[in-house]
Amino acid sequence: MKKTNVLFASSLALMAAQGAFAEDTFKFAMIDPFSGPAAVVSERIEKVLRFAVDDVNGKGGLNGQQIEILTFDNKMSPQETAIQAEKAIDAGARILQTSVSSSNTFALVDFVRKYNRRNPDSKVIVFDGASHDPAITGEKCSYYSFSWVLNAEMKTAGLASYLSGRDDITKVYLLNAEGSSGQTTRQSILDMVGMARPDIEWVGDDTHPLQKITDFTPYIAKIKASGAQAVITSDWGADLALELKAAGESGLEAEWFTYFSTGPGAPTAMAQSGLDGLVYSAFDGDAGIVNDDLAAYEVQFRAATNTSASAFPGDTSAIRALTMAAKVAGTNEVDDLVAALEGIEFETVYGAPAFMRPEDHQIVTQMAVSKFAPVAEGGLDEEGTGWGWTNVALIPADTIALPSTCEMDRP
Repeated sequence: MKKTNVLFASSLALMAAQGAFAEDTFKFAMIDPFSGPAAVVSERIEKVLRFAVDDVNGKGGLNGQQIEILTFDNKMSPQETAIQAEKAIDAGARILQTSVSSSNTFALVDFVRKYNRRNPDSKVIVFDGASHDPAITGEKCSYYSFSWVLNAEMKTAGLASYLSGRDDITKVYLLNAEGSSGQTTRQSILDMVGMARPDIEWVGDDTHPLQKITDFTPYIAKIKASGAQAVITSDWGADLALELKAAGESGLEAEWFTYFSTGPGAPTAMAQSGLDGLVYSAFDGDAGIVNDDLAAYEVQFRAATNTSASAFPGDTSAIRALTMAAKVAGTNEVDDLVAALEGIEFETVYGAPAFMRPEDHQIVTQMAVSKFAPVAEGGLDEEGTGWGWTNVALIPADTIALPSTCEMDRP
């Protein structure tokens, strides 16, 4: 009987120790679609996030506290995002991140705004890891929310700067998805590219359902018939991959200017379709940027995961900045971290200086324009295709740092 009691007591002690360890971690929740067509994007983002966190944990974590990643499936639904946010907070999460679809990010920001107001002693922070709607740091801006990628208007400003020197392109077709992000980007293209290049003729302007079309051949036929020399699209994921596949199969020779062609599936579609040098990425950056630290990071990440890291820079930037902020604050308390994150300066995965703008909590850094084509043997290719990115322009941060429209309520 005594032996049984001793074993039982030992088991309780072990369980208590394990519980104490779990509570002692700094919990970081990913709230994204881990099911459905967009799951492939969330899974790649998770790899980048875990790789960055493993590096920090290996060096002692945040002020000696290990970061623990939790994942929650929002099923690509704003309503489900709020439900999963509640579950994440119940599980002890102190940072809630969403990356896939701006509508989900809006839902999370609104949920946390209300939650923090009702629970001043247990506040949480929102990290926007990849969505790019400018409203997130504009009309929807929040003191407890930070965006770690360039927004659509910043990227469009960079694209407009690049296209101002491409007077060989005079006929352009617009192709964007329904929803806030796609339509906000469409308007910014018309405004900014239109201002930089008033001679451009918009020969088409199509809007399509988001992540629901399985064959873009009819759209490509319209583009081909329009005589467009270029297509500009903010599409991503399966939509973009299917568009590029259809473009290659139809023999469309127009150049594509994209915002998310570094993401999963698009590189394979481009290579298989033979779109040699016809697809450009207007993005925070890519593996084609010439930088020794970036190349070393990519080699290390690819050896561990068999995928590219640079397609999702927001997670690397977020963890780098968070680590620095925790050191500055000397604590992992939410209000202290938020104060330390404002104005924090760091280096992105692309080797570029960046800072978190205090006025709206928007990252400000350079952006890149690169094109996709076969790479030399031993070069950094994408998805095992033998094709990769070649940088054609780096747009300085001051060119794309548009004035803030945020009217932030501060505690």
